[in-house]
Amino acid sequence: MKLFKKISIFALAGFLGLTTFSCLNNDDEGSFTNYGFLTTNSVSVNQDSIQPINKTTNIKVSYNKTNSCQEFAQFSLIKQVNDSVQLVGVLASQTSSQSCLPTTSIETKTLKFTPKVARKYTLKFWTGKDSNNKDLYNDSIVLDIKSK
Repeated sequence: MKLFKKISIFALAGFLGLTTFSCLNNDDEGSFTNYGFLTTNSVSVNQDSIQPINKTTNIKVSYNKTNSCQEFAQFSLIKQVNDSVQLVGVLASQTSSQSCLPTTSIETKTLKFTPKVARKYTLKFWTGKDSNNKDLYNDSIVLDIKSK
């Protein structure tokens, strides 16, 4: 009798397992998000507004959006070449929605730069890839940060 009870429990669990879970892959119905860099087309700062160390200097960065599903996420440090040269990218998200429209637009965001050491800083911004798939950093700005 105990063996029959165990077999019944296993059969019931198996039946529930087969009827509760689906083998269908419906992941395509939901949207997902990709992240990547948008190309910059201009970088500017008013030289009179460059602040000393431990204070924030506002840098205006303009970048290209190529469709309606791209959204600015943040500025991202791609690589710090040395203490004074930094490679920066405009990181954006893009959803996989079918309602994306192929529209080109230019947007501008403010990068808040707050260095801790007085020196000249060179910020180079990602502007795309060349024909050899090598990253390009054509837009750059030099900030001479003073101690006071």
